[in-house]
Amino acid sequence: MKKIFFLFAFLFSFLLPAQNSTDSILRVLKGTMPDTQRVNLLVRVAKILDDHSDTTEKKYSLEALALAKKINYERGIASSYAVLGLAEEGAGNFVAAIDDEQKAFELREKENDSLGMAKALGNMSNNEYYIGDYTSAAEHAYQSLGLYEKLGNKIGLIAIHYGIGNILVEQKSYEAGLAQFQMALELSKDFPKQPDFRGRALACIGNVYNATNKYDSAAYFYTTADSIFEKLNSTYEISVTLNNLGTIREHQGKYYEAERLFRKSLDLRRINGDSDGVCSAMQNLGNLCNDLLRYDSALFYFSHALQIAINSQSRSQRLDCYDGLAETYAYLKKYDSAYHYLNLYKELNEVVKGQASINAVNQLRTRYDQEKQKTKLDLLESKRQAEHAESARNILFLVLGIFILLTVALVVIYRNRVKEKLTHELEKQNAEISAQKKHITDSINYAKKIQDSILPPEHLVKNILPDSFILYEPKDVVSGDFYWVEKHEQYSIFSAVDCTGHGVPGALMSVVGFNLLNQAVNEMHLTKPSEILHHLDYGVNKLLRQSDKGSIVKDGMDLGLCSLDRKTNKLQFAGAFNPAYIMHKRELVEVKADKFPIGINTDGVTDLYTNHEIQLYPGDVVYLSSDGYADQFGGPLGKKFKYNRLRELLKSIYTLPAEEQKKRMRDEFLEWKGEHEQVDDILVIGVIIR
Repeated sequence: MKKIFFLFAFLFSFLLPAQNSTDSILRVLKGTMPDTQRVNLLVRVAKILDDHSDTTEKKYSLEALALAKKINYERGIASSYAVLGLAEEGAGNFVAAIDDEQKAFELREKENDSLGMAKALGNMSNNEYYIGDYTSAAEHAYQSLGLYEKLGNKIGLIAIHYGIGNILVEQKSYEAGLAQFQMALELSKDFPKQPDFRGRALACIGNVYNATNKYDSAAYFYTTADSIFEKLNSTYEISVTLNNLGTIREHQGKYYEAERLFRKSLDLRRINGDSDGVCSAMQNLGNLCNDLLRYDSALFYFSHALQIAINSQSRSQRLDCYDGLAETYAYLKKYDSAYHYLNLYKELNEVVKGQASINAVNQLRTRYDQEKQKTKLDLLESKRQAEHAESARNILFLVLGIFILLTVALVVIYRNRVKEKLTHELEKQNAEISAQKKHITDSINYAKKIQDSILPPEHLVKNILPDSFILYEPKDVVSGDFYWVEKHEQYSIFSAVDCTGHGVPGALMSVVGFNLLNQAVNEMHLTKPSEILHHLDYGVNKLLRQSDKGSIVKDGMDLGLCSLDRKTNKLQFAGAFNPAYIMHKRELVEVKADKFPIGINTDGVTDLYTNHEIQLYPGDVVYLSSDGYADQFGGPLGKKFKYNRLRELLKSIYTLPAEEQKKRMRDEFLEWKGEHEQVDDILVIGVIIR
């Protein structure tokens, strides 16, 4: 996902005094005037045209530069390079923009023009950020920040806080980046007549929450910022917030809404001539097409985005394009092309991030040379002292020779005895360790027998759910996932439960959960899923004393639970994090779960869960699953299976008999996992309605 990095160049429009319109200035230029005044007017026209026409802006900038050089007008040359850099940046020529701003800075430095120096440094940092040179970007941004602080220039401080924040976020220093954006938001309060200052800060804060997967918070800040930009009709900022709102919808699985937002953002960015933005939008469309399995379209977008990134010399954009192309070709099983782009990604990634390593190596080399020189001097001194003491040692060796021979003999005898004793101790300890290991292994295997005996046997499952399957693949000997099936009156009740952790801790939690579920149905005669979950939440919290002060047990469960009325085929569902998937009238329906787990109620308040009712018909299929299947790493690039691919798999198998569905899901899982380690317990329940 591309982050927002608002241009430092926007400062110019706010730091200028009120002007006549461009047309008025152009009319003045047709008249006779001193050359220095003509240079200043040409620069002013170029500034006014910023964000309107990169080509025209560049034309007037070059005209001003040529005249300023002709008359050797250094201040005019500096101003011309500054606006020329903005024009190159707007056209996506970031390397050329850096060169122009560097020249402007050097001339401003000669004049001791602190404000001009601060602007040039800020714009250099902005362009270095775009090409992925974050070390230089940070260095120039902090230099610019120091100058703006000395000047007390709040508008400059707002812009530079945006820039530093974006660099920190790009390096995954999210808290530090958020602090920069919050400082910009606080300063924006001093400019109530410039609401876009606040809008930019809100959008940047949204980026932090987006990057840390807090999508609801990110969507709030993006939407708030977008409402400000809509009122101002700021098409550039609108295109950015639309793009980032699209990434939120993609993460939420709202793919077609995401596609609409990405396309609208792309159209606005094309109108604005924002080549970097067009590149970003195309990458997002490419990633979305991969999610929707439209791989040819994904190749189209990534290839076009790559060409734009190459033209603009943006290394960070090229990295994202290489990554997207590698993933797409892998999905198409064109592994030669996938590995080609993966290698390009690795090589460029080393270039982008390699400077810090080079600096560190140089520092280590300097330290090594210093220590080596010191060691050499120490050795020379030691040699001199050794030569001085050599004769004394010879005499001493002669005197001690006989004594040493006797001592060696005694030591050899002693060491042999010690060795025999140590060997005996090691053999004893190895035997104890082997016995302990066997005892632990036997205990775990017996625990598996106990857990297997607790789980409903196959004949009971088939009696309660005749046309069903259960795919159950523990990661370890014992499992933190368990399935539960029970019958009460005309209701068939079943659940797929994922306890915290796996192995022995998860297995212990599974016993707690299994007993509480049995108690809810068989003793309390509960059949409504939300009430069963309420009882389970209360029971886990009370049994583990989680609301007691100082309690260290913060474990819980995620699950989906269904109650099927066999007379009416009406299904009730409640869930804690884990949804239900229902193939209903040839469409896959996801029934949402509540976003809080069973247990972990430190306040002692039992949660209330939502009860859903769905009328089912013959041929419909209900699926419950833990997160182990979707979270498994595998495939050609070693990535997660993901829920989108799981939903597509369910849609492709739901018409098959239950056992055939189970076989297809197991085969698909094993093929995806390949040589990778299984990361979690696997549990999927499928129930066909007849």
